Amino acid sequence: MRFFLIFLFVFSFLKADILKDFLNKDYSKICTYENIIKYKDEKILSLIGKSCVNLDKLYLLPYITNKLKKTDIGRKNSVYFSTIYLQKKLIMAYFFDNYPLEGFSFPKSDYILSVVFEALVNGNYQRVGNVYMIKNGDEVLNVFKKDDKVFVNEVKNGKIVKEHWFR
Repeated sequence: MRFFLIFLFVFSFLKADILKDFLNKDYSKICTYENIIKYKDEKILSLIGKSCVNLDKLYLLPYITNKLKKTDIGRKNSVYFSTIYLQKKLIMAYFFDNYPLEGFSFPKSDYILSVVFEALVNGNYQRVGNVYMIKNGDEVLNVFKKDDKVFVNEVKNGKIVKEHWFR
């Protein structure tokens, strides 16, 4: 993904604690509302946004995208974060309100909801009861709603390897 390569370029400009936590994959220390308010630098805000995406904490993305507007890198990352957030909202509307997804087109990414969104739009899934099964490489994504959440389970060799949920 192009935007992530941008992160590699900006690492040298970031605060050491944020960079260290990101490299150690300690995203929960980075993805906080307090950090979003604290930092003004768009490179750091972009890294906070990527950490939030890695944690599936998409509800924080609008706070970040509103601040990413002064630099080329910031605007590109704002598009990426906005796309993921809108795809989440549309998937929720699809599952809970039967909202049609035909006609929507977004930049593609490898984020789990982007994969799900593309499959739903293009009809590339098999439905068994209330579960939508989407082939994604060597795994299957099982997508279903439960209570007020949409779950995406990554299944490999018949076992759930990762579970995501979105509200």
